[in-house]
Amino acid sequence: MNDTTPGLSRRTFLTAAGVGLAVLGLGSALTGCTPGGATSGAAGSGALVPLPTYVPITKGPTPDLAGSATVQPVYYSAPKESELFTSVSGKTAISGTVSGFVISYSPPAPASNSYLQAAEKQLGCELDLQVVPADSFAPKFATVMAGGSVPDLVEFLAFQLPPSYPQLLKAQFADLSDHLSGDNVKTYPNLANLPTPSWEGCRINGRIYGVPVNRPPFGNMLISRPDVIKDLTGAEPAPKTKDDFTELCKAVTDAKRNRYAISGQSNGDSVDWGYDFIGAMFGVPNGWELKGSKLVHKWESDRWLETLSYIKELKDAGYYHPDTPSISGSQAKTYMANGTVLMHQDGISAIIDPGAPEGVVYDAILPFAADGGDGIVYQGSSMFSFTAIKQADEARVKELLTLLNHLAAPYGSTEGFFLQYGVEGEHHTREADGRVVLTEAGSAQIGPTSLNRLAAAPQILATAVPMEERLRRSHEWQQKAAPMLQKSPITGLYSETAGKTASATNNLSSTMNEYILGRTDLDTVKSGIASWKSSTNDKVRAEYEEQLEKLS
Repeated sequence: MNDTTPGLSRRTFLTAAGVGLAVLGLGSALTGCTPGGATSGAAGSGALVPLPTYVPITKGPTPDLAGSATVQPVYYSAPKESELFTSVSGKTAISGTVSGFVISYSPPAPASNSYLQAAEKQLGCELDLQVVPADSFAPKFATVMAGGSVPDLVEFLAFQLPPSYPQLLKAQFADLSDHLSGDNVKTYPNLANLPTPSWEGCRINGRIYGVPVNRPPFGNMLISRPDVIKDLTGAEPAPKTKDDFTELCKAVTDAKRNRYAISGQSNGDSVDWGYDFIGAMFGVPNGWELKGSKLVHKWESDRWLETLSYIKELKDAGYYHPDTPSISGSQAKTYMANGTVLMHQDGISAIIDPGAPEGVVYDAILPFAADGGDGIVYQGSSMFSFTAIKQADEARVKELLTLLNHLAAPYGSTEGFFLQYGVEGEHHTREADGRVVLTEAGSAQIGPTSLNRLAAAPQILATAVPMEERLRRSHEWQQKAAPMLQKSPITGLYSETAGKTASATNNLSSTMNEYILGRTDLDTVKSGIASWKSSTNDKVRAEYEEQLEKLS
């Protein structure tokens, strides 16, 4: 991942993932993992192959709100059967059994799984998947890799990459460049339908080593309660400058009524005060900034010191919830839902949170510059994970790519509809109003099977629960924010040292937090940054710059 700000949540890590997927040694509370570099590292020969050509599929139901490579389309209802189209030509024929290693966030599927049996019939092969609970994924991954029997398909999580994973990929997994780079991907139309940003994290030191599971490219945003803010101020929030934002915080904060403008959250040993949103407000770069051929880390910038000072100003004024240093992400969501807090940094899915109470409205503040200029949105990884293919002969690799192409069948296709909903009458029913609802068997079997973790279509905006306003608001924010996306210059790079700097980075994070809390001064922060730079960051920088030179 990129060098994320102090204080991370799992979603922070996810969104930061796309800016290089190298956490600068930050011991993330979100995953308990500290990857050593970008989703693109020093695995290949150094030759920079083209990313797969993006060829969007336009067949199928017309979205209610159109999307793009960066903006999710909106569908207010499930596709009708008459609207479905075929996205996979001919019958897939794959020799033997396909083994896989994949994550799950669901209870285990029942031993008798009619959905998996139907899927195997459609996919043209038997599947032997090791579906691993999220909390044990990392140690089981290490055990499987050390065991010498690598599955055919292995999921690499963007937010939990194993140590020295570029070397692992080069040693054990197929270089897919000749199959997927440039126009080669057109052999697999559903993979060509995956937006370009999703592939950036699969290009390892210039070579393609995986197929991505798509996510929107937006990093963290400042989620708001526009309904409550409008009641208090007469208008939904739309600050254009730092001063506007300060006035907004002042206008909605009322400590006597237990109402605060903003909340950060605790992340283990650190605190996230909304660093990504406020840092972007001051022009802090997305992890690193490239000046000529030299990289400058965001913490080395005076703009970062401005960010810290402004956060302290808001905190001293009482606009942050006073329990911010100990508030968990789930508690922050509760505070947002009940109106105790009116703004909180979160991921894009928070706008359409189906678990929010009825009548609650969420949106996100459109980014802006402190001085009134153009805003910045840090670009995330645009992927949840990527699936690597075990080294094999060319025929086998092509078979497995054909399988992943099938699993990436787009929304509105016959194949995609089946993968999402299973067999009608057994795994889902279609209601009189057109809604598709999973049966008890469908809920127990489809998600836990985790086929959508190996490959999937581009994500769309749609829910089984009617929430048109939330979908519309998310789509509108994405449209306005898309031109503001800022990619990190270390995307595609890997630093071995970066994964070994947790202690130094956490110490500096703590110093920054102490400053915000008024327990130390800015000179101490500056001294800490200088010490961290010389002891740790200069070596990380050198490793990145060496790779930049090779790939230039």
